[in-house]
Amino acid sequence: MISSEQIHRSIAEADDLEAVRGEEISVGDVFRSLATHPAQIILRWNWKAALLGALLRASFYVGVYKASKENWRAAAAAAAVEFIFRFLTSGASGALVQSFRRATPAWLATLIVTVSLPTISHSIEYLTHYAQEYYFSGVIPASTNNSRQIAFAVSVLFSVLSAMFNIFIMRHGVLLVGAGAETKSLWSDIKQFPALIVEFLAFLPIKIINHVKNRDFLTAFGIFFGFGLTVGTILGVFRGRWAWAWATALGAWAIFFVFILFVWLVLFVNKRRGEN
Repeated sequence: MISSEQIHRSIAEADDLEAVRGEEISVGDVFRSLATHPAQIILRWNWKAALLGALLRASFYVGVYKASKENWRAAAAAAAVEFIFRFLTSGASGALVQSFRRATPAWLATLIVTVSLPTISHSIEYLTHYAQEYYFSGVIPASTNNSRQIAFAVSVLFSVLSAMFNIFIMRHGVLLVGAGAETKSLWSDIKQFPALIVEFLAFLPIKIINHVKNRDFLTAFGIFFGFGLTVGTILGVFRGRWAWAWATALGAWAIFFVFILFVWLVLFVNKRRGEN
């Protein structure tokens, strides 16, 4: 067993957090390591996160633009801008998320990642797409049906969920770069996605179900209420319309409630099968 003193010393001496021995390190030590050796973010640039993130975001912009009945030139232009922007930034973001994968407490590391990364990346994203539409519209076609604002608002929510999912799967050894023997091929990582997506999606419902079973109804309601409130607030703030916040929160609560019932049913059926 490696002592906390040995882990702390190895963090101070290592140029890269992935070279640190020990399963867990503190959030404070992660910040100290990044401040002392910031180059590790570039040296451990996560090309997997860059490639997958850029492809997903570009296709996402095409979908939103076409759903808003924009022409293909405007949709393609927005997708191209998003792909280039995301490819350049997602690699560094992925490396930063990977730095926190062993950080404790886990809830604080997750909170830091899900708040800081979307805030930074979407500030840049907003300026990038704004410049495209207002200063380069003569060269790069702009949207005409308010699609940029809609896509941006939904993109923020997607980023929060994406950041949470990334740190979740990296804790399971997936989508890692520069992590020695833990690093696998991209195809090996992708093959684990389905099971990890199911586990990720079921995490909050299972938490709520367990709290209800333990008659801790206040905590269960707090998680349920907080989920819809967070989703509605994110979209309301970044869309600039509180009608969106209210409508989205109601929709999120309805979908979340149905999903909780579905997860409960699956757990119940599996339990009965195990008893038989």
